[in-house]
Amino acid sequence: MAADWLGSLVSINCGPTLGVYQGEVSSVDQSCQTISLRQPFHNGVKCPVPEVTFSAIDIKDLKILEIRNGNTQNSSSVSTNASSAPVAVPKGDPRTAELVNSLQHCSKSYGDRHLDVPKGFRRRHNSWSSSSRGANQATPKKNGVKNGISQMKQRDDECFGDGMDDGLDTDFDFEGNLALFDKAAVFSEIDTSERRNGARSGGTPHEHTPSRYRHDENIIEGKPIVYRQITVPQPGAKEYCTDSGLVVPSIAYELHKRLLSVAERYGLTLERRLEMTGVCASQMALTLLGGPNRFTPKNLHQRPTVALLCGPHVQGAQGISCGRHLANHEVEVILFLPNFVMMLDSVTSERTLFSKTSGKLVSNIKDLPDTPVDLIINSLDCHENTFLMDQPWYRAAAEWANQNRAPVLSLDPPVSGQVQAKWSLSLCLPLPLAEGAGRVYLCDIGVPRQVFQEVGIKYLSPFGCKFVIPLHSA
Repeated sequence: MAADWLGSLVSINCGPTLGVYQGEVSSVDQSCQTISLRQPFHNGVKCPVPEVTFSAIDIKDLKILEIRNGNTQNSSSVSTNASSAPVAVPKGDPRTAELVNSLQHCSKSYGDRHLDVPKGFRRRHNSWSSSSRGANQATPKKNGVKNGISQMKQRDDECFGDGMDDGLDTDFDFEGNLALFDKAAVFSEIDTSERRNGARSGGTPHEHTPSRYRHDENIIEGKPIVYRQITVPQPGAKEYCTDSGLVVPSIAYELHKRLLSVAERYGLTLERRLEMTGVCASQMALTLLGGPNRFTPKNLHQRPTVALLCGPHVQGAQGISCGRHLANHEVEVILFLPNFVMMLDSVTSERTLFSKTSGKLVSNIKDLPDTPVDLIINSLDCHENTFLMDQPWYRAAAEWANQNRAPVLSLDPPVSGQVQAKWSLSLCLPLPLAEGAGRVYLCDIGVPRQVFQEVGIKYLSPFGCKFVIPLHSA
């Protein structure tokens, strides 16, 4: 009888110390009271040894997982005479016959209810013949059975099929699989396809529609872009371009002066221009000083310091307006303005407004700080009164600015000046500034388009959504 159970899959519980073993019955020795399992699994993990032998005294419980005996009659008798619960082998029982009887009396239905199949074992639902059921048991429906193999068995074979352990023991070769992807060849194929599409459309690769778009670009083809949207009757010596590629020509100072004069005749007064220039220049200065990263409630103890150098002219009034806005934004402003008996009304009114802020007003260069400041704003230079450049106060202020290690921002500078700047802010349209002006920025002070047209300038605003834009040398 012991030979009838050879090849069957069983589960042996040896208690909490030794654990649970599963495997295929290879031998049952009645004389030595032992049972051997081949290809054993210990607590769900495959054992390193090919066979394990158990003594009857170590077995606490024994369950049948699958009967692989080809004798249909024996299988039928076991299923028919099986009890509803397994017979466990008691500890220390010397009789090997009871071990065999426990194997014979373990029901197939109990094995199905207590299925604990380790990885690598397959459960075969249709391995029980129809004769193994009693007369009062209904025959299950055979849905989708073809050639004697049910769909349920096919699913179980796919899930618990053989050959899984070999794949799991091998590590995935990331480098080898990554080497299968030739990135250079793929991108070369993409570029070739793009060039081929450009050739079919009859254009050069630079003229056809790009294959990649930014989130703010329109994918619908529209009118061709015209980059020269501003034309002047007498172009200056330089041309600039914006970040988007629009061409901004420079103009001579005479044309610039006539443009502002026409705008003033239509209502864009000097006071309006001073306020607009002061707002735009202060916004640019606040950005250069650190912007939102520096101007926070936590940094009130680190207020930036700005030295403002102004002359007694319109450019000086623009600088004072900028200093007033900076002082209102908690910037420590030190304004240098020389004492003159006769000053322009615009300078006097701006100085009066500045005196109501927390800024400091000095008229002597010696009163400027000896230590470097965060930023120097230069409004010393004038477009017309060039004789001021020979005044002692001008030379002293220009020398102080050039020797100070702080960067310099020049407001509405002339074509040439003595103060070396890092940035320059021009109004409306730029002048052909020298190299010492640094990087050029353009400020929109609100001159209408028809005013440009009246002085012979074809104008379309290059500012977009901003009031201050950077310019690059074309």
